[in-house]
Amino acid sequence: MSARVLIVGSGPTGATYARRLLDRSDASVLMVEAGPALTDPLGMNVRNIPDPAAQAAAKTASQGPKSGVAGVAGIPTGTSVEGTVTARQGTHLVGRAAEGSTGMPAAAAATCVGGQGAHWTCATPRPVGSERIDFLEDELDTLLDEAERLLHTTHGAFSGAPQATALLDLVDKEFAADGLLVTPLPVAGDPQPDGSMRWSGTDVVLGDLAAPGAHADRFELRTGTLAVRLVLEDGAVVGAVLRDVLSGAETEERADAVVVAADALRTPQLLWASGIRPEALGRYLTEHPLIFGVVAVKPGLLPPLEPGSAPVDPVRVVVGVRFDEERHPFHAQLLYSPVCPIPLPPDSPHAGNPAGYVGMGWGVRKWPRPEDRVTFQDDAPDENGLPGIRIAYEVTDREQAQLTAARAVQARAAAALGEFIDGMPVVMPPGSSLHYMGTVRMGDTDDGTSVCDSWSRVWDVPGLLLAGNGLIPTANSCNPTLTSVALAVRGADALAERLS
Repeated sequence: MSARVLIVGSGPTGATYARRLLDRSDASVLMVEAGPALTDPLGMNVRNIPDPAAQAAAKTASQGPKSGVAGVAGIPTGTSVEGTVTARQGTHLVGRAAEGSTGMPAAAAATCVGGQGAHWTCATPRPVGSERIDFLEDELDTLLDEAERLLHTTHGAFSGAPQATALLDLVDKEFAADGLLVTPLPVAGDPQPDGSMRWSGTDVVLGDLAAPGAHADRFELRTGTLAVRLVLEDGAVVGAVLRDVLSGAETEERADAVVVAADALRTPQLLWASGIRPEALGRYLTEHPLIFGVVAVKPGLLPPLEPGSAPVDPVRVVVGVRFDEERHPFHAQLLYSPVCPIPLPPDSPHAGNPAGYVGMGWGVRKWPRPEDRVTFQDDAPDENGLPGIRIAYEVTDREQAQLTAARAVQARAAAALGEFIDGMPVVMPPGSSLHYMGTVRMGDTDDGTSVCDSWSRVWDVPGLLLAGNGLIPTANSCNPTLTSVALAVRGADALAERLS
């Protein structure tokens, strides 16, 4: 009989495990997702939905167990460029601040097929220098190459647009004397003949598995299904207790291996609820402190856009300023759009700027500290009856100094393009990046500072593997998805070999 693998979570890393296991072994896969399917194909980026009302409905449906209840769980939005503003549709609040902690009042997540992969910015810059995982150095680039292939990363998005060339040249000229590398921002997506992008979601990782019912003999995606506890026998994980979200009925599903890819907060929550509680569980929480601003572009600075119908997504140019350990220890993203990415009052002098807008975010590193963490309260459960999540997190003087330095660089880019709109730039509240990392971090030795080994296997718990941004152990400022998918490739291929 072939092996059976249970995957908890349907985001890009869970999808990587499913895809690799079906391609490289004869195992069957059951993937469970607490949320609904939003799209056909499964896990498609909702930014590709052409009808605005249908796109808004898809976002609302991923806002958690109380989706659609005004003011309860979902986070509202105006017009926004995904990935730049915390308060946006498609996400809901997870956890709340620990007693005495003021650093992060709550986190945000999406609950749907595709997870945050249904809503993400699609930025896929590579980690550089100290951002890289040193104990994987010999193979990291090969893994990142494969992650780029799975995510459909392109290094030339909008390269045919004259606005892209002009914006790149202006930013490059500003920073040329500093030796900074200004390039088109690597993004996950497929350029279209009309110059727009079809943005990648989890569907591109799943491939033909994204068709409902595909490979039904070996692959099942069960929606509306919450994993509430892992089943252990003699110290090994042999399955999970699953709950039907609508009926509340619970069943036990057995498996030869379980992969938990439920995000950086809900993955450690499930381990805690299952009595799997290594010292590092939930610790070393990091994200990306972020300075965000919107610039109204000077008239005549960029070539005018071609007349015609607006694309599904308003972003028309993506530019990045690369991380440099000494000269620019940040990752910067500049996105040009003909419409403002945040709502402006009608009487704003920048409303309806005919030359368009550039949203620019400078992300800095958060250095891992064990005291930045998520904890779990068994006596104060969440809406699912799982241990309540509490977040202890502080932005220290070290990160504040980095934010100050990043602000100065960002101001130069803004001045080269136009001027900030009213009230910009701003330091976004902690957690705004949605890039939560480190809570189930990977390590090369079992020294109490990591939860899993370099193949994503939980130390001393046979049968249990982890996936997602929570595995990333480094202080980094680059978007984490590419790295997380690379780690999932390594773990999935090793698991496939073992099962075969």
